[in-house]
Amino acid sequence: MASASIKSKTMSLERLTRTLGPLLSEHCPALLGCATTLAKFAVFLLFLVNVRSWPFAWHIRVFRPVTGIYIQLALLRLRLLFKSRAARLREIDQWRDSLCPVGADPFNYQVKYNSWASIDDCDFNGHLSNSSYAKTMDSARFKAATAFFPMFFRAGGWMALAATHYHFIREIPMLASYEVRLSVGTWDHKWFYVIAKFVTKPSRKGKTPPKNAAEQPSPPESSPENNGTLFHASVRTPADDISMASTPLFTSETPTDTEAGPSPNTDTAQALKAAAASLASGAEPDGAVLHTISISQCCFKIGRITVPPALVFAVNGFSTPPPPASSPSVASVATGYSHADPPPHWQAAKTLRSKPLGGSWRKLKELLEGGWKDVPEGERWWETALGGVTEEKRRERLEVVRALGMGIAGARQL
Repeated sequence: MASASIKSKTMSLERLTRTLGPLLSEHCPALLGCATTLAKFAVFLLFLVNVRSWPFAWHIRVFRPVTGIYIQLALLRLRLLFKSRAARLREIDQWRDSLCPVGADPFNYQVKYNSWASIDDCDFNGHLSNSSYAKTMDSARFKAATAFFPMFFRAGGWMALAATHYHFIREIPMLASYEVRLSVGTWDHKWFYVIAKFVTKPSRKGKTPPKNAAEQPSPPESSPENNGTLFHASVRTPADDISMASTPLFTSETPTDTEAGPSPNTDTAQALKAAAASLASGAEPDGAVLHTISISQCCFKIGRITVPPALVFAVNGFSTPPPPASSPSVASVATGYSHADPPPHWQAAKTLRSKPLGGSWRKLKELLEGGWKDVPEGERWWETALGGVTEEKRRERLEVVRALGMGIAGARQL
């Protein structure tokens, strides 16, 4: 019986082989070709979804603003090719003036950088990875620098980045478009601070906008956030605001902050939250949803020489707002300085580098490299350009940022 069963199965396999053999030999090349095509498509799709991480993709995004400026200058020179030298100098000088934020209040001038949470920038939680914020900031900060300080870079200056601090409030979902809004936070004799806000446009479905982080109620002590759990499976930024309440690690005999003093780690976190809350100036005017706040600490350099931020700001046209007008009729006409009505110091700044006015880039560079030290105290036009209410606001903001720096310095001792 067993041998008969084996013989029957063998015959069945032989018949199956004879039946499928011609079919396999006929369609096997087609199947292999289809599999090869699918494999190629999968590889192409893999490269396509990671296009923003291709070689030199980062460099293209970062240097795109300055490349655009060079293209504009080349086209302008081509258009002025058959004009006189005086006309060419005058037109190019006016074009350079148009690049400067003449008369702008440094605390109200904002540059926007648009991007989106691509697949290669997101993590396994399905939202923009925390590491991708720094990559985006490279491009956003460079765009802001070329918009804020075009004349400084033309004179041979560059910016050094000392530190960047992030306060993550809520996640940015995968494939969502977002905007980075950069503005000047404050400055001192050496450092200046750039505030960047990662925001998304509100939904059109009429949902109630989420509350700010500071307005979120603290969870009760019996909630999972305060039950002393040491491990959570999901490492992510929640869709809602992060609670400001701390999670106790131990409830035993560890000394409290009042007994042993606050740790540098706690000081740093509190300083960062305080700086972000103070410098962010509340909700966005257009109702955009705030996701993350970044504070970058930078300084200006000519070679290895540090340039005072106030001088760089004034050279590029930034100014304190004009004093209030004495009569309502005048106030209704002019509300601030502009290219048409420049601030008083702009003529002195422009004379340094404008060839039609007898200046040169060498004169501007000499001033930035240290020539400003030879200018008498009463004749330093860059200090008066940013005085008044701008100076008061600068000092107020500087106190907040200094607390952040002290917290970081304390953390280095751990």
